[in-house]
Amino acid sequence: MITIDDFVLATIHILVPFSVYLFYMAAKDANDKRENDLALMVTIFSTLYFILKYNAPAFHDIPMLIINIPLIVSYYKRNNIAIVVSSIVIISYYYVFYSGYLLIFILEYIIYYIIYYFIRDRINFNWFTLIFALIKMALMTGMTLFLLDNLTSEYVLKALFAIIICTVDVVFVMYVLQKAEDILRLHKTAKEINQDKQIRTTLFQITHEIKNPIAVCKGYLDMFDVNNPEHTKKYIPVIKQEINTTLNLLEDYLSLHRVKINKEILDIGLLLSDSVKKHEIFWKENNIKTEINIPEDEIFIDGDYNRLGQVFLNIIKNSGEALEDNPKIEIWTELKNQNIYIYFKDNGVGMAKKDLEKIKEPFFTTKPRGTGLGVPLSYSIVNSHGGKLIYESEMGVYTLVTVILPIIQL
Repeated sequence: MITIDDFVLATIHILVPFSVYLFYMAAKDANDKRENDLALMVTIFSTLYFILKYNAPAFHDIPMLIINIPLIVSYYKRNNIAIVVSSIVIISYYYVFYSGYLLIFILEYIIYYIIYYFIRDRINFNWFTLIFALIKMALMTGMTLFLLDNLTSEYVLKALFAIIICTVDVVFVMYVLQKAEDILRLHKTAKEINQDKQIRTTLFQITHEIKNPIAVCKGYLDMFDVNNPEHTKKYIPVIKQEINTTLNLLEDYLSLHRVKINKEILDIGLLLSDSVKKHEIFWKENNIKTEINIPEDEIFIDGDYNRLGQVFLNIIKNSGEALEDNPKIEIWTELKNQNIYIYFKDNGVGMAKKDLEKIKEPFFTTKPRGTGLGVPLSYSIVNSHGGKLIYESEMGVYTLVTVILPIIQL
């Protein structure tokens, strides 16, 4: 006789594989139908195995009804391969109990498919589940009453109770799975809404950033008098500067989403030295103390000279703009585990922990006229070289930027 423990065990053997399937569907980003169907079939067949392996019949002469749940789920998900395979497995299982009635069970499961085929797009699937359960209950009850000899009223009541309990299990499991799928659809909808929100936020930010320099240009053009040489001398450079700011912003934004890397064998020390030389005048004019330790030995990497130079210039520029009292910048390198570690350290204003966590986000900046695209672009370039970009900082003390790139042996 079926017990509560049997009921709970059977439910667990059914729900666990499907829970794993639902978690997998929630975690994956792409919606590949072939991959989804394969994952569903693995789940269905695993469930059938667990039911057959670890669950006993509801009553010693009555086969399990819960073995039909994977089939019902196959119908619910409209997976024809899973429907056919599950039907064959279930028919074979029932044949063990009723060896002389194979054709009846084949006909029964053909009828299920015919009913499903004609009503799948017309009525709610719950009605199909109910029809399936009623037909199965009627058939199993009839066969129990017809085939068994010496039936007692107590035996019939126990058999009917076992069939009802198993049917309740079917309804319960289907209800849980449908609610779980509703939650999964809600989760995916929330992800899509969040993606749309990010797109709208990005468009708003890029529009806002472009609007400012264009507004400045418009203001100066409104005041501009073509017959006044002073206006030409005073306003044209400002207008050109604002136009260049807009073009640089758009270039950074496009580069952020379409980073092209043209790799070649290059000396990373030479590239770093060239980047440092471009800032020496700025450091001298602003009385910035520097400690530069770049190795003279050739160290080769497979990289894009211009793109990595863009990363170094951005880091050095940010360091210079963060300096206040007793300004100092340190640059040095270290070789570890077939990688070169390039360190950039300044004693500037530093960054708060909450700002450090957002530094990879496009358009996030702590500078009044910053675009917030330089650091995300640098991350993208370094990652494209198989390297890492690491930021460490303490508010009011220092900022340390580490670029890690793999080296090659020639």
